[in-house]
Amino acid sequence: MKVITVSREYGAGGRELARRLADTLGWELLDRELLHQAAELEHLPDAELERLDEKAIGMADRLRLHPPHERYMHGLAEAARRAAARGNVVLVGRGTRQLLGDVPDAFHLRLEASRQWRARRTAEVEGLPPNQALARCAEEDRTRDRFMRYFFGEAASRHTQYDLIVNTERMPLDDAAACAVAVVRGDWPRAAVNVPAGRRVLTLTGELGAGDIRLAPTIADRLGLDVYDRELLEQEAGRLGVSLAEVERLDEQPAGLLHRLRPGSLHRRYIDALEQLIGELAARGGVLLVGRGGCRFLQDHPRAFHVRLIADLAVRLRRVMEYRWFAEGPARTLIEWTDAQRRRFYQTFFGTDWTSPLGYHLTINTGRLGPVAVDLLAFAADRHWGRTP
Repeated sequence: MKVITVSREYGAGGRELARRLADTLGWELLDRELLHQAAELEHLPDAELERLDEKAIGMADRLRLHPPHERYMHGLAEAARRAAARGNVVLVGRGTRQLLGDVPDAFHLRLEASRQWRARRTAEVEGLPPNQALARCAEEDRTRDRFMRYFFGEAASRHTQYDLIVNTERMPLDDAAACAVAVVRGDWPRAAVNVPAGRRVLTLTGELGAGDIRLAPTIADRLGLDVYDRELLEQEAGRLGVSLAEVERLDEQPAGLLHRLRPGSLHRRYIDALEQLIGELAARGGVLLVGRGGCRFLQDHPRAFHVRLIADLAVRLRRVMEYRWFAEGPARTLIEWTDAQRRRFYQTFFGTDWTSPLGYHLTINTGRLGPVAVDLLAFAADRHWGRTP
Protein backbone atom coordinates (compact mmCIF):
# COMPACT_ATOMS: atom_id res chain seq x y z
CA MET A 1 0.00 0.00 0.00
CA LYS A 2 1.27 3.47 -0.84
CA VAL A 3 -1.90 5.59 -0.58
CA ILE A 4 -4.51 5.95 2.17
CA THR A 5 -7.73 7.88 1.67
CA VAL A 6 -9.65 8.90 4.79
CA SER A 7 -13.35 9.63 4.32
CA ARG A 8 -15.21 10.79 7.40
CA GLU A 9 -18.35 12.11 8.96
CA TYR A 10 -17.93 15.46 10.67
CA GLY A 11 -16.71 14.96 14.23
CA ALA A 12 -15.79 11.28 13.77
CA GLY A 13 -12.06 12.01 14.11
CA GLY A 14 -10.93 11.89 10.49
CA ARG A 15 -8.43 14.71 10.64
CA GLU A 16 -6.86 13.46 13.87
CA LEU A 17 -6.62 9.90 12.57
CA ALA A 18 -5.08 11.04 9.28
CA ARG A 19 -2.42 12.98 11.20
CA ARG A 20 -1.61 9.92 13.31
CA LEU A 21 -1.27 7.77 10.20
CA ALA A 22 1.01 10.26 8.46
CA ASP A 23 3.19 10.67 11.55
CA THR A 24 3.46 6.92 12.20
CA LEU A 25 4.21 6.01 8.59
CA GLY A 26 6.35 9.07 7.85
CA TRP A 27 4.04 9.94 4.94
CA GLU A 28 2.83 13.18 3.42
CA LEU A 29 -0.56 14.41 4.69
CA LEU A 30 -2.84 16.29 2.30
CA ASP A 31 -5.98 17.72 3.87
CA ARG A 32 -6.52 21.41 3.16
CA GLU A 33 -3.11 21.30 1.45
CA LEU A 34 -4.78 19.38 -1.37
CA LEU A 35 -7.08 22.35 -1.92
CA HIS A 36 -4.13 24.72 -2.26
CA GLN A 37 -2.47 22.40 -4.78
CA ALA A 38 -5.71 22.30 -6.78
CA ALA A 39 -5.84 26.12 -6.75
CA GLU A 40 -2.30 26.30 -8.14
CA LEU A 41 -3.09 23.81 -10.90
CA GLU A 42 -6.18 25.75 -11.94
CA HIS A 43 -4.58 29.20 -11.47
CA LEU A 44 -7.36 30.20 -9.10
CA PRO A 45 -7.12 32.11 -5.83
CA ASP A 46 -7.24 29.89 -2.75
CA ALA A 47 -10.27 31.84 -1.55
CA GLU A 48 -12.29 30.80 -4.60
CA LEU A 49 -11.75 27.09 -3.94
CA GLU A 50 -12.18 27.57 -0.19
CA ARG A 51 -15.67 28.87 -0.96
CA LEU A 52 -16.50 25.63 -2.77
CA ASP A 53 -14.65 23.19 -0.53
CA GLU A 54 -16.91 20.17 0.14
CA LYS A 55 -19.95 22.43 -0.29
CA ALA A 56 -23.12 21.89 -2.28
CA ILE A 57 -23.14 23.82 -5.56
CA GLY A 58 -25.51 26.76 -5.73
CA MET A 59 -27.76 27.43 -8.71
CA ALA A 60 -25.92 30.66 -9.55
CA ASP A 61 -22.63 28.78 -9.96
CA ARG A 62 -24.28 26.08 -12.06
CA LEU A 63 -25.62 28.63 -14.54
CA ARG A 64 -22.34 30.48 -15.10
CA LEU A 65 -20.66 30.09 -18.49
CA HIS A 66 -17.52 28.66 -16.88
CA PRO A 67 -18.72 27.20 -13.55
CA PRO A 68 -16.00 27.48 -10.89
CA HIS A 69 -16.91 24.12 -9.42
CA GLU A 70 -15.78 22.39 -12.62
CA ARG A 71 -12.32 23.86 -12.17
CA TYR A 72 -12.46 23.04 -8.46
CA MET A 73 -13.14 19.38 -9.16
CA HIS A 74 -10.69 19.20 -12.06
CA GLY A 75 -7.95 20.66 -9.87
CA LEU A 76 -8.74 18.31 -7.00
CA ALA A 77 -8.72 15.27 -9.29
CA GLU A 78 -5.37 16.20 -10.82
CA ALA A 79 -3.81 17.01 -7.44
CA ALA A 80 -5.06 13.69 -6.00
CA ARG A 81 -3.74 11.70 -8.97
CA ARG A 82 -0.32 13.35 -8.76
CA ALA A 83 -0.16 12.68 -5.03
CA ALA A 84 -1.09 9.02 -5.57
CA ALA A 85 1.58 8.71 -8.26
CA ARG A 86 4.19 10.03 -5.80
CA GLY A 87 2.95 7.57 -3.18
CA ASN A 88 3.36 7.49 0.59
CA VAL A 89 0.50 9.92 1.08
CA VAL A 90 -2.63 10.22 3.23
CA LEU A 91 -5.50 12.04 1.50
CA VAL A 92 -8.39 13.41 3.56
CA GLY A 93 -11.96 13.83 2.34
CA ARG A 94 -13.06 15.85 -0.72
CA GLY A 95 -14.10 12.73 -2.58
CA THR A 96 -10.49 11.59 -3.00
CA ARG A 97 -11.57 7.96 -2.71
CA GLN A 98 -13.92 8.43 -5.68
CA LEU A 99 -11.49 10.66 -7.59
CA LEU A 100 -8.77 8.00 -7.47
CA GLY A 101 -11.08 5.22 -8.65
CA ASP A 102 -9.33 1.85 -8.59
CA VAL A 103 -5.78 3.17 -8.42
CA PRO A 104 -3.55 0.29 -7.25
CA ASP A 105 -1.96 0.05 -3.81
CA ALA A 106 -4.58 2.27 -2.17
CA PHE A 107 -6.34 1.62 1.12
CA HIS A 108 -9.71 3.33 1.49
CA LEU A 109 -10.79 4.01 5.08
CA ARG A 110 -14.00 5.60 6.32
CA LEU A 111 -14.92 6.80 9.82
CA GLU A 112 -18.50 7.01 11.10
CA ALA A 113 -20.23 7.45 14.46
CA SER A 114 -23.65 8.42 15.72
CA ARG A 115 -24.47 12.11 15.40
CA GLN A 116 -25.03 12.46 19.13
CA TRP A 117 -21.58 11.08 19.90
CA ARG A 118 -19.97 13.24 17.21
CA ALA A 119 -21.71 16.30 18.62
CA ARG A 120 -20.36 15.59 22.10
CA ARG A 121 -16.87 15.16 20.69
CA THR A 122 -17.19 18.33 18.61
CA ALA A 123 -18.35 20.29 21.65
CA GLU A 124 -15.29 19.10 23.56
CA VAL A 125 -12.75 19.61 20.77
CA GLU A 126 -14.08 22.94 19.47
CA GLY A 127 -15.35 24.35 22.76
CA LEU A 128 -18.93 24.71 21.52
CA PRO A 129 -22.18 24.53 23.50
CA PRO A 130 -23.86 21.10 23.04
CA ASN A 131 -26.78 22.42 20.95
CA GLN A 132 -24.47 24.36 18.68
CA ALA A 133 -22.20 21.34 18.22
CA LEU A 134 -25.18 19.16 17.31
CA ALA A 135 -26.38 21.75 14.79
CA ARG A 136 -22.87 21.96 13.31
CA CYS A 137 -22.73 18.19 12.79
CA ALA A 138 -26.21 18.11 11.23
CA GLU A 139 -25.38 20.95 8.82
CA GLU A 140 -22.03 19.44 7.83
CA ASP A 141 -23.70 16.06 7.25
CA ARG A 142 -26.25 17.65 4.90
CA THR A 143 -23.64 19.69 3.05
CA ARG A 144 -21.21 16.83 2.54
CA ASP A 145 -23.99 14.47 1.47
CA ARG A 146 -25.18 16.96 -1.18
CA PHE A 147 -21.60 17.53 -2.32
CA MET A 148 -20.90 13.82 -2.76
CA ARG A 149 -24.19 13.11 -4.50
CA TYR A 150 -23.79 16.05 -6.88
CA PHE A 151 -20.30 15.09 -8.04
CA PHE A 152 -20.29 11.30 -7.66
CA GLY A 153 -23.91 10.14 -7.65
CA GLU A 154 -25.61 7.54 -5.50
CA ALA A 155 -22.63 5.17 -5.75
CA ALA A 156 -20.64 7.43 -3.42
CA SER A 157 -22.77 6.34 -0.46
CA ARG A 158 -22.18 2.62 -0.96
CA HIS A 159 -20.26 0.97 1.84
CA THR A 160 -18.51 -1.30 -0.67
CA GLN A 161 -16.57 1.75 -1.90
CA TYR A 162 -14.31 1.32 1.14
CA ASP A 163 -11.93 -1.35 2.41
CA LEU A 164 -12.72 -0.65 6.05
CA ILE A 165 -15.37 1.36 7.89
CA VAL A 166 -14.61 2.13 11.53
CA ASN A 167 -17.25 3.15 14.05
CA THR A 168 -15.16 5.52 16.17
CA GLU A 169 -17.87 5.64 18.83
CA ARG A 170 -17.02 2.02 19.58
CA MET A 171 -13.37 1.80 18.50
CA PRO A 172 -10.74 4.25 19.79
CA LEU A 173 -8.74 6.22 17.22
CA ASP A 174 -5.57 4.52 18.48
CA ASP A 175 -6.96 1.13 17.45
CA ALA A 176 -8.26 2.45 14.12
CA ALA A 177 -4.84 3.92 13.34
CA ALA A 178 -3.08 0.69 14.37
CA CYS A 179 -5.34 -1.32 12.04
CA ALA A 180 -4.64 0.94 9.05
CA VAL A 181 -0.89 0.91 9.71
CA ALA A 182 -0.89 -2.89 10.00
CA VAL A 183 -2.71 -3.20 6.65
CA VAL A 184 -0.24 -0.86 4.93
CA ARG A 185 2.82 -2.57 6.35
CA GLY A 186 1.45 -6.10 6.16
CA ASP A 187 2.64 -6.58 9.72
CA TRP A 188 0.31 -7.93 12.40
CA PRO A 189 1.96 -7.73 15.83
CA ARG A 190 0.34 -9.84 18.51
CA ALA A 191 -1.24 -8.17 21.51
CA ALA A 192 1.10 -7.63 24.44
CA VAL A 193 -1.47 -9.14 26.81
CA ASN A 194 -2.61 -12.73 26.38
CA VAL A 195 -6.35 -12.40 26.96
CA PRO A 196 -8.04 -15.47 28.50
CA ALA A 197 -10.54 -17.23 26.26
CA GLY A 198 -13.37 -16.43 28.65
CA ARG A 199 -13.02 -12.74 27.85
CA ARG A 200 -13.27 -13.24 24.09
CA VAL A 201 -16.62 -12.80 22.38
CA LEU A 202 -16.91 -12.11 18.64
CA THR A 203 -20.09 -11.61 16.63
CA LEU A 204 -19.87 -11.93 12.88
CA THR A 205 -22.64 -10.58 10.68
CA GLY A 206 -22.20 -11.04 6.96
CA GLU A 207 -23.95 -10.55 3.68
CA LEU A 208 -24.47 -13.79 1.78
CA GLY A 209 -21.32 -14.28 -0.28
CA ALA A 210 -19.26 -11.73 1.66
CA GLY A 211 -17.25 -14.61 3.09
CA ASP A 212 -16.68 -18.14 1.87
CA ILE A 213 -17.70 -21.21 3.84
CA ARG A 214 -14.24 -21.50 5.43
CA LEU A 215 -14.08 -17.95 6.75
CA ALA A 216 -15.72 -18.34 10.18
CA PRO A 217 -13.77 -21.53 11.06
CA THR A 218 -10.52 -19.87 9.91
CA ILE A 219 -11.15 -16.83 12.14
CA ALA A 220 -12.19 -19.03 15.06
CA ASP A 221 -9.05 -21.15 14.74
CA ARG A 222 -6.90 -18.02 14.56
CA LEU A 223 -8.44 -16.57 17.73
CA GLY A 224 -9.01 -19.78 19.66
CA LEU A 225 -12.81 -19.54 19.64
CA ASP A 226 -15.66 -22.03 19.34
CA VAL A 227 -17.94 -21.32 16.37
CA TYR A 228 -21.70 -21.24 16.89
CA ASP A 229 -23.64 -21.07 13.65
CA ARG A 230 -25.89 -24.04 12.96
CA GLU A 231 -25.05 -25.20 16.48
CA LEU A 232 -27.13 -22.28 17.80
CA LEU A 233 -30.16 -23.62 15.97
CA GLU A 234 -29.67 -27.14 17.27
CA GLN A 235 -29.44 -25.95 20.88
CA GLU A 236 -32.39 -23.64 20.40
CA ALA A 237 -34.53 -26.42 18.98
CA GLY A 238 -33.79 -28.47 22.07
CA ARG A 239 -34.84 -25.64 24.36
CA LEU A 240 -38.04 -24.97 22.47
CA GLY A 241 -38.95 -28.64 22.29
CA VAL A 242 -39.48 -28.52 18.52
CA SER A 243 -37.69 -30.05 15.57
CA LEU A 244 -34.60 -28.51 14.02
CA ALA A 245 -36.55 -28.16 10.77
CA GLU A 246 -39.15 -25.96 12.53
CA VAL A 247 -36.43 -23.69 13.99
CA GLU A 248 -34.72 -23.44 10.59
CA ARG A 249 -37.98 -22.14 9.11
CA LEU A 250 -37.90 -19.33 11.70
CA ASP A 251 -34.16 -18.67 11.41
CA GLU A 252 -33.53 -14.92 10.84
CA GLN A 253 -37.03 -14.57 9.42
CA PRO A 254 -39.28 -11.57 10.09
CA ALA A 255 -42.61 -12.01 11.82
CA GLY A 256 -45.94 -10.25 11.70
CA LEU A 257 -47.12 -8.06 14.56
CA LEU A 258 -49.44 -10.78 15.88
CA HIS A 259 -46.63 -13.34 16.08
CA ARG A 260 -44.26 -10.85 17.71
CA LEU A 261 -46.64 -9.76 20.45
CA ARG A 262 -48.68 -12.86 21.19
CA PRO A 263 -47.33 -14.50 24.38
CA GLY A 264 -46.23 -18.05 23.76
CA SER A 265 -46.13 -17.77 19.97
CA LEU A 266 -43.32 -19.78 18.38
CA HIS A 267 -41.74 -16.62 16.93
CA ARG A 268 -41.71 -14.98 20.35
CA ARG A 269 -40.33 -18.12 22.00
CA TYR A 270 -37.71 -18.38 19.25
CA ILE A 271 -36.40 -14.87 19.93
CA ASP A 272 -36.53 -15.24 23.72
CA ALA A 273 -34.68 -18.55 23.62
CA LEU A 274 -32.13 -17.18 21.16
CA GLU A 275 -31.45 -14.17 23.38
CA GLN A 276 -31.00 -16.37 26.44
CA LEU A 277 -28.75 -18.83 24.62
CA ILE A 278 -26.53 -16.11 23.14
CA GLY A 279 -26.29 -14.42 26.53
CA GLU A 280 -25.17 -17.66 28.18
CA LEU A 281 -22.55 -18.33 25.51
CA ALA A 282 -21.23 -14.77 25.81
CA ALA A 283 -21.01 -15.12 29.59
CA ARG A 284 -18.95 -18.26 29.11
CA GLY A 285 -16.73 -16.56 26.52
CA GLY A 286 -14.38 -17.99 23.93
CA VAL A 287 -17.09 -17.93 21.25
CA LEU A 288 -17.66 -16.71 17.70
CA LEU A 289 -21.38 -16.16 17.13
CA VAL A 290 -22.40 -16.08 13.47
CA GLY A 291 -25.43 -13.96 12.58
CA ARG A 292 -28.84 -14.39 14.25
CA GLY A 293 -28.82 -10.95 15.83
CA GLY A 294 -25.83 -11.63 18.07
CA CYS A 295 -24.54 -8.09 17.50
CA ARG A 296 -27.87 -6.68 18.72
CA PHE A 297 -28.45 -9.02 21.66
CA LEU A 298 -24.91 -8.22 22.85
CA GLN A 299 -24.73 -4.60 21.71
CA ASP A 300 -23.80 -3.38 25.21
CA HIS A 301 -21.67 -6.37 26.20
CA PRO A 302 -18.26 -4.89 27.15
CA ARG A 303 -16.16 -7.76 25.78
CA ALA A 304 -18.13 -8.45 22.60
CA PHE A 305 -16.46 -7.31 19.39
CA HIS A 306 -18.90 -6.81 16.52
CA VAL A 307 -17.88 -7.15 12.88
CA ARG A 308 -19.87 -6.96 9.66
CA LEU A 309 -18.53 -8.44 6.42
CA ILE A 310 -19.46 -6.93 3.06
CA ALA A 311 -18.42 -7.27 -0.57
CA ASP A 312 -19.39 -5.89 -3.94
CA LEU A 313 -22.30 -7.67 -5.62
CA ALA A 314 -20.07 -9.10 -8.35
CA VAL A 315 -17.86 -10.76 -5.71
CA ARG A 316 -20.85 -12.09 -3.81
CA LEU A 317 -22.36 -13.53 -6.98
CA ARG A 318 -19.13 -15.29 -7.87
CA ARG A 319 -18.80 -16.84 -4.42
CA VAL A 320 -22.41 -18.01 -4.23
CA MET A 321 -22.15 -19.51 -7.71
CA GLU A 322 -18.93 -21.28 -6.75
CA TYR A 323 -19.90 -22.65 -3.34
CA ARG A 324 -23.55 -23.44 -4.05
CA TRP A 325 -23.17 -24.51 -7.66
CA PHE A 326 -25.78 -21.94 -8.78
CA ALA A 327 -26.12 -20.25 -12.12
CA GLU A 328 -25.93 -16.44 -12.03
CA GLY A 329 -29.69 -15.87 -12.17
CA PRO A 330 -30.59 -18.08 -9.19
CA ALA A 331 -27.55 -16.77 -7.29
CA ARG A 332 -28.68 -13.18 -7.77
CA THR A 333 -32.22 -14.06 -6.69
CA LEU A 334 -30.94 -15.80 -3.56
CA ILE A 335 -28.76 -12.83 -2.60
CA GLU A 336 -31.63 -10.38 -3.05
CA TRP A 337 -33.98 -12.60 -1.04
CA THR A 338 -31.57 -13.14 1.87
CA ASP A 339 -30.72 -9.42 2.01
CA ALA A 340 -34.40 -8.53 2.17
CA GLN A 341 -35.17 -11.17 4.81
CA ARG A 342 -32.29 -10.13 7.05
CA ARG A 343 -33.20 -6.48 6.69
CA ARG A 344 -36.75 -7.23 7.79
CA PHE A 345 -35.58 -9.53 10.60
CA TYR A 346 -33.38 -6.84 12.16
CA GLN A 347 -36.03 -4.17 11.65
CA THR A 348 -38.79 -6.37 13.06
CA PHE A 349 -37.11 -7.55 16.23
CA PHE A 350 -34.51 -4.86 16.94
CA GLY A 351 -35.78 -1.78 15.12
CA THR A 352 -32.40 -1.28 13.45
CA ASP A 353 -30.84 -1.21 9.99
CA TRP A 354 -28.54 -4.22 9.80
CA THR A 355 -26.43 -2.54 7.09
CA SER A 356 -25.53 0.49 9.23
CA PRO A 357 -21.88 0.58 10.36
CA LEU A 358 -23.10 2.08 13.64
CA GLY A 359 -24.17 -1.38 14.84
CA TYR A 360 -20.60 -2.72 14.66
CA HIS A 361 -17.04 -1.87 15.61
CA LEU A 362 -15.80 -2.61 12.09
CA THR A 363 -17.30 -3.15 8.66
CA ILE A 364 -14.75 -5.07 6.56
CA ASN A 365 -14.85 -5.39 2.79
CA THR A 366 -13.70 -8.96 2.12
CA GLY A 367 -14.07 -8.45 -1.62
CA ARG A 368 -11.42 -5.74 -1.66
CA LEU A 369 -9.14 -7.03 1.11
CA GLY A 370 -9.24 -10.75 0.37
CA PRO A 371 -7.21 -12.87 2.85
CA VAL A 372 -6.03 -9.69 4.60
CA ALA A 373 -9.56 -9.41 6.02
CA VAL A 374 -8.84 -12.30 8.43
CA ASP A 375 -5.57 -10.71 9.59
CA LEU A 376 -7.28 -7.37 10.10
CA LEU A 377 -10.24 -8.81 12.00
CA ALA A 378 -8.05 -10.90 14.31
CA PHE A 379 -5.69 -7.99 14.96
CA ALA A 380 -8.51 -5.56 15.78
CA ALA A 381 -10.33 -8.07 18.00
CA ASP A 382 -7.16 -8.80 19.99
CA ARG A 383 -6.66 -5.09 20.64
CA HIS A 384 -10.29 -4.71 21.75
CA TRP A 385 -10.11 -7.63 24.19
CA GLY A 386 -6.76 -6.37 25.49
CA ARG A 387 -8.43 -3.10 26.53
CA THR A 388 -11.59 -4.48 28.13
CA PRO A 389 -11.71 -5.65 31.74
